[in-house]
Amino acid sequence: MLAALALLAALAQAEDLEARGQALAARLESIRGLRFKTPLKLREGSRLDYARFVLANTRRLYGEDLSAAGDGLKALGLIPRALRLELAVTTHAGLGVKVFYEDGELVLLDAKAGDDWVLNKMALGLVDQHHAPKIEPTYDAQMAFAALRMGDAEVVKCHVLYPAKLPDDLTTSLAAGAKDWETSGSKLASAIVPRVLVRTGDFPWRRGAIFALTLHAKGGFAALDRAYARPPVSTEQVLHPDKYAAGEAPSKIDLAPAVETLNAAGWSEAFRTTLGELGVALVLETHFSKDELAAASEGWGGDTLLVAGKDGLPPVMLWATSWDRDGDATEFLAQALRLAPKLGGPDTLAGAQRRGSAVLVFAGLPVALRDKLLDAAWAGTRDGKPLDDGR
Repeated sequence: MLAALALLAALAQAEDLEARGQALAARLESIRGLRFKTPLKLREGSRLDYARFVLANTRRLYGEDLSAAGDGLKALGLIPRALRLELAVTTHAGLGVKVFYEDGELVLLDAKAGDDWVLNKMALGLVDQHHAPKIEPTYDAQMAFAALRMGDAEVVKCHVLYPAKLPDDLTTSLAAGAKDWETSGSKLASAIVPRVLVRTGDFPWRRGAIFALTLHAKGGFAALDRAYARPPVSTEQVLHPDKYAAGEAPSKIDLAPAVETLNAAGWSEAFRTTLGELGVALVLETHFSKDELAAASEGWGGDTLLVAGKDGLPPVMLWATSWDRDGDATEFLAQALRLAPKLGGPDTLAGAQRRGSAVLVFAGLPVALRDKLLDAAWAGTRDGKPLDDGR
């Protein structure tokens, strides 16, 4: 009898969820101006479900090999050397989360989650059915697209909260709140969880909302739909919507000569990515948490982080950066020279060099390989031209 009653209760709950999902889907279609091609499933889930979801997102961000990605983050001191990346991202998974969307399903962690929360995540599923641009597999590009996608969902949430009309000062207010969180409120969270994870988690919806509202103000949801055909390619474009509007794309840095030199010496590439303006800020914020260094990451024009490994030796790290002006490069160099001694391992070399508007940060270099490897790194290219052209 008890089993039968439990089954009836479960069926009734499932029917209630389905009815709620259908009602909210119709409401979302009216707000967003798109129709679902396939209905989303609404179900209850657990923190374990969310931990799996977080791991899948982490692989999109850093690559399938999370061990290698962890080595890359450790080379810059972004996570402790003893901490596994997959453990770091799942330890606090689900805390404060009410609902999430994944692969056609809305998963409720809190059955009492309000309609604004559910519609916010439901919007991700709706947009995914209509827009699926190909995004470069780098931290910077993936974070930029996440900001567009999550920002779109935040605009939907704003329409739910303000159904008559969005406040005229909404974008300005959110920008002030984001700045306050980044410079003050997030410091406590970063004392418990590595700052790279704190800021990586908040950037898509905080800065994404500001970016998406900026587009929405000029053309409504149609402007956001158009943005998926030309998504932001860098976190710089998200942080500075005027640079997105101007089509200011980052420089592409190729360190092929350095890779060849490392391979010849028995080293293997372990991790490579682009960190972007956000990544530069995170590195500096992690190591110099009491300083105000926002200006040092502005003027970013491109970067490539390369980490190589060899059994029994500390990893070699090369971080080649490009800047809009020589002055920007000089400002970053000052911080890079403070940063380098904090990186690397025993019996290795670390430092930073500037040539024109490019800055090269290095750590973990074996003494015997130093000159040859640095020469090879500077022999790399920036948009097909010499990295050290001094432009």
